Amino acid sequence: MKNLSFLSPVKKRYVDVSQARRRMFHASNDAVAIAKRAIFAFHREDPTEAERLLKEANKLLTAAAAEAKKYPELRGQGPYHAALEEYAEALLLQNYLSKGDWKNAEALKLDADIYLGALSDATGELVRYAVRQATKGNTKAVEKAREVVEATVGFILELDLTGDLRQKGDQAKRNLRTLEEMMYQVSLVRVGVKGDRG
Repeated sequence: MKNLSFLSPVKKRYVDVSQARRRMFHASNDAVAIAKRAIFAFHREDPTEAERLLKEANKLLTAAAAEAKKYPELRGQGPYHAALEEYAEALLLQNYLSKGDWKNAEALKLDADIYLGALSDATGELVRYAVRQATKGNTKAVEKAREVVEATVGFILELDLTGDLRQKGDQAKRNLRTLEEMMYQVSLVRVGVKGDRG
């Protein structure tokens, strides 16, 4: 069979999907980098810059989502998934810093595996936040972070996580141990200060 012109639609679909994948990966990779910068801005106590970066990341994710909507086979692609997870992590940190919890409506709309990955990773951001607060002598903030991470780990343990999510859940448990050790060190300092006064 010499005439394969009937395969032209297959070729067109392949080329179209390949081009869409490249556009999607580019937007997703940029969104990851920008979401990381937003998290860093939150840690620097610059919420205005962080929110600006989150809007920028959201635009890129919207563009990536349009490609996934047009070509459903792209929806589960790694870079897109990673970008959504990093963005959700930034949203969760933003919510914690402004309201003291993880209840972010936008993040909750994402697929459960993306949200759970972001939630587990966000516990690490609370460790960084707690370290900064401890250096300022804000022990209440450290204790609050420990309580929230403890509740989060308790929730994660109720699930039978597998694969990458299980590893992320294990990291959340390690983050809880770090915060517990931090609280122990804080208590020693408190006792030491009281002892000196006595």
